[in-house]
Amino acid sequence: MKLISAMLIFGLVALAVLVPGCTSPAAPETAVGREVPTPTGGTGDTAPVSGGTEELMFVTEEYPPFNYVENGRIQGIAVDLLTGVFRHTDNTSYDDRFWVYPWSKAYETALSRNNTVLFATVRLPERENLFKWAGPLGSERKVIFAGRDRVPEITGPDDLKKYRIGVVKNDAASAQLMALGMNSSNIVAMENVAALISFMQEGGIDMWCYGDLAGHYFTGKVTGDPGYFETVYTLDSYDLYYAFNTNTSDSVVGSFQSALDTLRYEPDPAGVTQYQRIVYKYMGVSCLSHPPVTAEQVKWLVNFTAEELEKDTTGTITRINAGEHPFRDRDNRALYTFVYDTNVTIVAEADNPRLTGVNMKGKTDIAGTPFRDLITQRALAEGTGWVDYIWMIPEQNGIYHKSAYFRLTEGSDKQKYIVVSGIYMPCE
Repeated sequence: MKLISAMLIFGLVALAVLVPGCTSPAAPETAVGREVPTPTGGTGDTAPVSGGTEELMFVTEEYPPFNYVENGRIQGIAVDLLTGVFRHTDNTSYDDRFWVYPWSKAYETALSRNNTVLFATVRLPERENLFKWAGPLGSERKVIFAGRDRVPEITGPDDLKKYRIGVVKNDAASAQLMALGMNSSNIVAMENVAALISFMQEGGIDMWCYGDLAGHYFTGKVTGDPGYFETVYTLDSYDLYYAFNTNTSDSVVGSFQSALDTLRYEPDPAGVTQYQRIVYKYMGVSCLSHPPVTAEQVKWLVNFTAEELEKDTTGTITRINAGEHPFRDRDNRALYTFVYDTNVTIVAEADNPRLTGVNMKGKTDIAGTPFRDLITQRALAEGTGWVDYIWMIPEQNGIYHKSAYFRLTEGSDKQKYIVVSGIYMPCE
């Protein structure tokens, strides 16, 4: 019954994503939609929890490419994933429960109003118990922007302490800067990013901190030039989630997470996940300035895995599918191994074991390259080598150019296997 209730609740909010009925804001982060309705019972503290008569409400800000308004419609990676979640649960009933606000208002609404979901939200330790979480839906990195005509030399966190840095109120940037040792008196919080950029132009702050992609997007809207500011420092990357008000039932959050995992990890008939198609739609193919994996690491992992298969095929396959280190590196999710048989069927996958047993013959990457067929063909003909394709980094947003190193080996069961691992290609 709990699962049925969860699916009915999802159905009631689906049209909110597909047909939000909003108007394009005059400036970044202008609210879209009506004022938040007063919850049943008069306050967020006394409203009924999910599974009762009240439906979920989704609140967000403009934060491209994850969620933003264009030509009067809300769209983005996080929005399309929501649509996919609803479709996955086969819901056809709809209600108007989708809202775009300035970040501070969206954040406070999700904290105070039952059955409210905030996205896309950085999952910080200090926020952990404030919400229930589903995700990740991607990752983001905060950066420090400075004026092109007065670029400071920032070589480390200590250099930031000399400046006044602007942030959006309640944004994760404030906590990240304080974790680097900045004094709160040097962090200036503004209600929205448009005000932040204007204050920077007026000289009220020395620099400002915001998400990399969204920062350039809003800079273009406010100044007319996306490159008006220069990136002078990069903070750590953090995962983004859907944050549910804590009074949301666990069954609702669990059903949501299950549907999201399916979109992220289960390929369609062509061999590509819905998550990859959504990210590709909004971001295209990217490269990395500092790839997380080296060719030497990949070759070592492939050779190690091949040797383990030669000694104990059954045991090694079990360990790979369990995600044991080093088959899936405990410190670097981008480094993992997978194994095909000679019929292009996956027999072991350290990062996504649900693919085990799936035949990948003829299936492609997002650009249409049948890279698994090419790996198998070349392994049988040449024994070892490299094949290029396009893929995502586990639990990060973006589709990247990747190159797979492969090796043909014979297991202890006398069957032939193709061991593979890959590197993400650097920007030229």
